[in-house]
Amino acid sequence: MKKINIKRSQLIWGLVVFVVIFLGTNIVWNFSCELAGNKKNTQTAVVMEAVEAPVRIKEIPLLPIKLAFVGDIMLDRGVEYFANKDFGGDYGELFIKVKSQLQSYDLLFANLEGPVSDRGVDGGSLYSFRFEPRVIPVLKEAGFDIFSLANNHIFNWGEYAFTDTLSLLSDAGISYVGAGFDGPEAYKEKIMNVKGIKIAFLDFSEFRNGAVINSTSTIPGIALISEEAVLQSVSQAKRQADLVIVSYHFGNEYETESNDYQKKYAELAIDNGADLIIGAHPHVVQNIGQYKNVWIAYSLGNFIFDQGFSDATMQGGLLEVEINLNTKIIEKVKLKKVILNKSFQIENIE
Repeated sequence: MKKINIKRSQLIWGLVVFVVIFLGTNIVWNFSCELAGNKKNTQTAVVMEAVEAPVRIKEIPLLPIKLAFVGDIMLDRGVEYFANKDFGGDYGELFIKVKSQLQSYDLLFANLEGPVSDRGVDGGSLYSFRFEPRVIPVLKEAGFDIFSLANNHIFNWGEYAFTDTLSLLSDAGISYVGAGFDGPEAYKEKIMNVKGIKIAFLDFSEFRNGAVINSTSTIPGIALISEEAVLQSVSQAKRQADLVIVSYHFGNEYETESNDYQKKYAELAIDNGADLIIGAHPHVVQNIGQYKNVWIAYSLGNFIFDQGFSDATMQGGLLEVEINLNTKIIEKVKLKKVILNKSFQIENIE
């Protein structure tokens, strides 16, 4: 056997190399483990933080829908005179002081007390009204969304002026109810979609002035109050919408209290599903009441009219209505006072 001769110096150097390799390997291993441990700990901390402090979405309550209802708008006779005399023919000045307030509502409703046209034949009465077509963009700009037309003045200038009114309103993007090119349209509900809530409007007149038609007529005209018509139309509207609002042109002029006829038809509509009743015609504000928890505004009086002979006819009512978006019910109503000045301009709504 051959003897292996290892020098002392070679042995020492071998030991040194071994020690260096051993120590280096352990240092690298420990360092790697430390890094891995730190990474793991960091991930764990992030996860724990996410568990301990979850992101919370703050619930923002839905604001109610706000509707506004006003009474009669008449833009002829004395109103036309003062629009020309005091405002240079600018009908917009009649609304200017309350314009921003009117525009703030989600929907604005009024009774248009006469036709809008430059055609037709004057009925010859002292109380025969017709408004210039240039009032249409003014009404649109003021914020009006829908007009009731079933009243005793809409046919004052005959069929041509009446149908012009329907066309001009439609062309301007303003809805109407209670009137039509035929019976089915006049008696049919008009549904307005307000923030996802379907609101059906119906309108009927107590008075037969002009072309009062039935629900199957093929000629232009307005819807007349009758038990059959109210029952049928309200029931139909209730199936189509979340809320049904019925407007009536009824009652005795200049009387501040509703009569039995008004109460009868207001309650009839409510018994069949109406959620709000709005009245016009008396030219003064009448009592507001409730029946089966449904509000009834029997008359909102004048909004713009040239009846300067009394304080009561120079004031009107604006009924502010709040609808809960979640429950789709009317939660609150508030009657505000409308005040006209000597130029028949709306001075204030308070």
